[in-house]
Amino acid sequence: MSSADSGTEWILAAGRLAGLSDCGIASCAPSEHGEYLDAWIAEGAQGAMAWMTRSAEIRKNLRSKWTWARSALVGVLDYLTEPRDREDLGGLARHLSRYARGADYHDLLKQRLAGWAEALEQDLGRSFRHALLVDTSAVLERELALRAGLGWIGRNTCLIGPRGNSWRFIGVLLTDLELPAAARRLPERCGSCRACLDACPTAALPRPHFVDATRCISYLTIEHRGSIPVELREGMGDWLFGCDICQEVCPWNRRVEAGGAAEFRVDPRYEELSLADLVGLDESAFRERFRKTPLARPKRVGLVRNALIVGANLGDPAVLKAARKLLEDPEESLRETARWVSDRDLDG
Repeated sequence: MSSADSGTEWILAAGRLAGLSDCGIASCAPSEHGEYLDAWIAEGAQGAMAWMTRSAEIRKNLRSKWTWARSALVGVLDYLTEPRDREDLGGLARHLSRYARGADYHDLLKQRLAGWAEALEQDLGRSFRHALLVDTSAVLERELALRAGLGWIGRNTCLIGPRGNSWRFIGVLLTDLELPAAARRLPERCGSCRACLDACPTAALPRPHFVDATRCISYLTIEHRGSIPVELREGMGDWLFGCDICQEVCPWNRRVEAGGAAEFRVDPRYEELSLADLVGLDESAFRERFRKTPLARPKRVGLVRNALIVGANLGDPAVLKAARKLLEDPEESLRETARWVSDRDLDG
């Protein structure tokens, strides 16, 4: 039980019935780790994510925006599905982070949170003020999950569940209900392990609990705009969108069974499309293919840029050939990346 008071178990049970994998209750008190966020921003580790700077004060104190908030109901949603080994997948699917192979988790997580709120209002016989928050909101969702007793923060900054498992999304149902928070918090259980820090191919984890987004493959392939620094391209390996390396090597994930929500299973459309096919898509075709999917986030320019780099890293002849057609593309970052790919092809 994640709550301090057995009288709140019905609240947690309602969250699980709404489709969340686990639930807990956290205080809305100001962050206890605000100085870490400030230091992270001061080092420029947020890269081009300017919204992290703009929203920092809200993140450190939720009630500076949601003044009515009293308790945070925190839910996690498991997303690890079969197959575990991405090398068994075809097409683009093998180059995607596990979280992006199926439905957009933002929408699904908000639906589950909304279902939780509706169930509680029915049980209470009245409505209550609430807000549905996911990672696109100005919220330190991992700290709230820690407060709610749903895990601890690993050295790779991921939330790791009480028995392992970092393959999970976090959502927050902010409420004006006065509820007791979790009875205890889990201490970090990483010990002296450095697996995640040592495995990162772009050195995005220079020290425990610190991610330098400007070097992180997930940031580079999703949020970064323009050309990706040449010195980081080889380290991207074959990751087209996102990266799972620091979770794959985590000992706490070794025995996690694939029981994630069915909506996160591999979208068969991703297996039907090759890297070269992606490179050849125009703007209209791209929107048609990826509208309302996680892969729409970097837009055509970003995703095609990534495909060019992955194809070059793999020595994919079809991508190398397709790259030549982008040497006159209107987008500078695509022209530059295509030239880089073509030069590598000639050098080979």
